[in-house]
This record gives sequence, C-alpha cells and structure tokens, in this order.
Amino acid sequence: MKHLWLLLLLAACSRGPDQAALQKQVQAQIDKSFKPGLLELAALKRLGSSPVPAAQEGAPRVLVYYNVTLRLKEGYDFKDWEGLSPATLAQVLGGREKGVLGVKAKENQPGDLLRVFGSGTYERSGDGWTSVAGSQRDVSPAPADPGNAAVSVASKRYLDQLASVVDVGPPGIDAKSDAIISEELEVALRHIQRRRARAQELVTIASGPAGGEYTRVVDAVIGTLAKGGRKTRTIAVETEGSIENALLLGRGQADYGLVQSDVAWLAVAGAGPFAADGPLTKLAALGSLYPEPVHIVVPAQSAIRSIEDLRGKRVDIGTPQSGSRINALAVLQAHRIAIKDLAEARGGGAQAAMQQMRVGQVDAFFTTIGAPARELQRVAGAFPIRLVPISAAAAARLVVEQPGLVRLTLPANTYPGQSEPVATVAVAALLVSTVDTPQDEVKALLELAYESTDYLAFGSAQGVKISKASGLRGIAIPLHPAAAAYFGAKPEAKPKPEAKK
Repeated sequence: MKHLWLLLLLAACSRGPDQAALQKQVQAQIDKSFKPGLLELAALKRLGSSPVPAAQEGAPRVLVYYNVTLRLKEGYDFKDWEGLSPATLAQVLGGREKGVLGVKAKENQPGDLLRVFGSGTYERSGDGWTSVAGSQRDVSPAPADPGNAAVSVASKRYLDQLASVVDVGPPGIDAKSDAIISEELEVALRHIQRRRARAQELVTIASGPAGGEYTRVVDAVIGTLAKGGRKTRTIAVETEGSIENALLLGRGQADYGLVQSDVAWLAVAGAGPFAADGPLTKLAALGSLYPEPVHIVVPAQSAIRSIEDLRGKRVDIGTPQSGSRINALAVLQAHRIAIKDLAEARGGGAQAAMQQMRVGQVDAFFTTIGAPARELQRVAGAFPIRLVPISAAAAARLVVEQPGLVRLTLPANTYPGQSEPVATVAVAALLVSTVDTPQDEVKALLELAYESTDYLAFGSAQGVKISKASGLRGIAIPLHPAAAAYFGAKPEAKPKPEAKK
C-alpha cells in the first residue's frame, strides 16, 4: 500500500500545472509575445501531459498538451508581409502551423476566434510549476552529423530508388566515393524525373530542396488541385533552389518554378551565376508569393551591433551559387565592406553555421529565408541569438542597385527573445514561367495559388503571406500577359525602389 501511494504521488507530480495555473501562464506568454490588447485568451482545455527528461539539477519536467481559443480584440491581417505570422503564434504556444485554425483569406476582424493546438514544457519549482523553454513539436530536423554513416544514408536513398533499374552492387564503399556517388545520383534522378514527366505530358513545377518552404508551397497548390476532385497532371520536382529553377525554365526543362526575385532579375539580365548561359529572356513572372528577409544572425551576447562591426569577424556568407550568398555580398558592399575586410568568409550555409556558432567557431552568418524560419526558432529557443539590422542608408542603396530587393521590417517577437523590430531587406519568392505558357493555364494556376489554397492546412507557414494585394511586390522582370491581366498591371515590369519608411 505504501508503494501504491508513492506511485500515485509521483504520477500526480508528473502532471504539471493544473487548469487555472496553465491558463495563467499561457495568458502571460501571449501578453509578452504579442501586441498588448491584440489577443484575449477566451478558453483553454488541458488535454494531458507526458514526462520529459529532468533539468540538469534534477527538477522534474513535463510536457503539457492543451487546446486554446484566442479572441482577436482588433482586426489583424496575417498576410501583411511585415506582420506576425501564424508560425510565430504556433512557436509561442508550442504548436505547429497545421494546428493554427481560424486564419482567414482576408483580414481577420475583431471578435474572430483563433484555435491553437499547443504544448508547453514545465519544471517543478517548489509547490508549483514554471514554464521553461522546451523542444517544439514541429521543427525542421537537425542536419546530420558529419561522418560515414550520414553519407551512407544519403547515398542509399538514391540507390534504393534506382535499384529496380540499375544493379548497384554491394554496399561498403569508402566515404569519399559514397559522397561522389550520392551527388551524381541526386542529379541523375532529377533529370530522369523531369524527362519522364515531359514524356508523359505532365506539367512540372520546379520547387526546391526536400522539406524546404518552396516545396511546401508547391505541394500545397498541387494538393489543393487534387483535393478539388480535378484530375491533375501536375507534379513537383525537387531541385537545389532558385538558380537551378531559373536554368530549368530557361532551358525548357520545367513549366513553372519558384525563384527569388533578385535571382530572377539576374537570370533575365544574364548576370552573376547566369553569365555563362547568357540572358534567359523567355522568363516571365506570374506573381510574388511571400517575402524572404535577409537575416544576419549573431549570438545574443555578441558585441556585433551593426553590419560595420562584421569587419575582422568570421562570417558565413552562404553556400556558393546560393541566393543567400548573393544577398550577403550585396549587403556587405552596401556597407562598404569587402570580403578581404572579414577575418574569414565561410561558405558552409546556415545549417552548418548554426552548429559552428554554438561552439564559438563562427561570429555571424547570413541566410535569406522566410520568417519565422523554423531552424532559427529552434536555435533561438536553446541558444539565444540576435538579428543585426541593416542601416536605412544601406537599405535605400540596395533596393536601387539590386532589382528584386524590397525594404522590410521584421516585427518584434518574430523569434524568441527578439524584443525589438529589425530593419532589413528581403527578396520575394516569385512564381515564374515563360512567355509562351498558355494564358488560360496561367490564369487557372494564379486563381488556385492566390484564391483557393489553404496553405496552413498543408503545413506551409509562408504560404499564409500569399495575397493578391502583394502579388506584384518585388517583381523586377516582365510579367506574363495573363498575370498582368490578373493583377491589373502592365506586362513590362520596371524595377523601382519602394517608398522610404
């Protein structure tokens, strides 16, 4: 009997805060993270809990699950490029984008209800429970640790797909050979997929890397098409991103693709990474989807407060041929900083830089990505970071000198610990095709992308920002005639700087 009472006591302790305490703490989180008076906690239902590893000092911790209903006290447009995203709401309440319900296609009105499936990690403290930072339920997977095992898994994925066609032989190759084979097979599989699709007269949309936001947006559009009962002959093809997508479109190897606005301009101009191929003059914009702000990330305690402070520092400027590197070089140049002015310019990319920053091997890194980026949310929850602003003068030069860039301000609380808005610049994720794409097909795709797709339902946080009202923002290449008619604009887009803020 004594042991039974002990078990019951331990079970009770593992449950975490009761209904009243949980409601109080969730309300405090909302008040801290959002504009005062914007959201009111209308209802909260505690669903249950599960134990998680104890704190370092041994204090018990539990993960508590709940449903919360929030009432908007004033109107809010979640499609506003400079407003908070439902992804931020999901992050604050420990949920996932799919678990945020009630976001409307147009501006939400006062009195509208938002429902969130949330969770929170709580630690035993005296007689009560205190909210602590815990792992989110919907985060991008951490990059694989370097080594033979990780490389083997990557190559095996491609070998398995080819096994029915090619006799690949036994495993057991060395890591260097494995990496070479993995890279070559990835390229080969993409070519095979595209060629088979074209042979079957399928419409192909060049998206991006697996698990990336470009892929989520494309999957949401195609999923909506299939969900509507219409027989679709449209598929998404995995690519490395904007530069490859533009090249595929220019060479006639894809019908549609997502391309950064500044990369699209470079492609049409035949500049930068497109100099060897020459101007891709057939490219035409169908519409601007959502912003991808330039993030300059440093540790929260870093002495780096401005772009000028990057002189003499170790900075990751993005992988070669990436949009992030193009933007990083433009931002540095606008602040009169040359690569030689840095102590070291690395090119491992954001994922590698995040790990290196946590162990003190990198002082700052650039990444151009939709906000809030899941990877940065995860890092900020465990290792405090800060975003470095771009000066007003430099931003003004950038939007003039680099067509496709727009000025943007990331609102406070976009990321954990970000108490102030951050001024930056952004590219737009464009839906791009070619001038000879049939007009009725373009019109149907635009109506589907801008009017019919529930992006949150497909797990696309950035898709919520897609709006016809911002459909021309950041476009610096000619519009397709059908897109011009859809948006009520002139086909020949001329880049112009946005109004000063």
